[in-house]
Amino acid sequence: MERGVVKKVQKQSAVQQALGNLKAYVYVLAAQGEYRLPSEEELAQQLGLSRLTLREALAVLERDGLISRMQGKGTVINPFAQCLKSRIDTSREIDGFLEEAGYKTSAKLLGYRWQQATAEEAEKLGIDEGEEMLVVEKVFMADQIPAAFYIDRIPRRKFRHEDFGPADMESSMFALVENACGCRITHDVLEFIPTVADEKLAAVFKIPVNTPLLRLDVVVYQGDGSPVMYDTEYYYDKFIRFTLCRNVAYTS
Repeated sequence: MERGVVKKVQKQSAVQQALGNLKAYVYVLAAQGEYRLPSEEELAQQLGLSRLTLREALAVLERDGLISRMQGKGTVINPFAQCLKSRIDTSREIDGFLEEAGYKTSAKLLGYRWQQATAEEAEKLGIDEGEEMLVVEKVFMADQIPAAFYIDRIPRRKFRHEDFGPADMESSMFALVENACGCRITHDVLEFIPTVADEKLAAVFKIPVNTPLLRLDVVVYQGDGSPVMYDTEYYYDKFIRFTLCRNVAYTS
């Protein structure tokens, strides 16, 4: 993306699209050593947005630590913005993170099945032990090398229809869940768990047994606050590391 060129935003989900375009623009400027954004008026005109929508998008970027709005100086890009690309506080499909890191990505469905929930799985999903759930296992590739392995679990009771197949599961699970369960995914809660590769994971990643991996246990919630999916995600840190920008609470 060239200096001063920002993609026009389609009217549907304008704030979301504005966020994506603005983030890409911020990364390009930061890489070029430029740390000041154009005026709100100029940005709004380039994006085809109202000033109100643009301000919403800028407020999110400011909250995320990418920019700061300073009186008398306008909107400036924080110098560490380039370090915040793979942000763990933003939930999305892993292929987006890998593409940002410069890899050619693909996803491969390893298998799916209906099975009964264990006590731990039932607790995470808010269902009864032994209830049926769909289990989907998928590996994400970076330049044809395994980079991440996901185990997704969705309670059968959540589905409004089961008119989907392997191709749907190989693409975005968020899209499948929202379509088949008739819900809107709003947020997730994750737990970091250091782990090492057992024989199954070693075979998936093509690495020696006991190689360190990053494991995330993720519970995905829909708009009414109930869990709709429980994921176990494994990452090989050769390809991706997550970052988090934290506000400092300091009392002298």
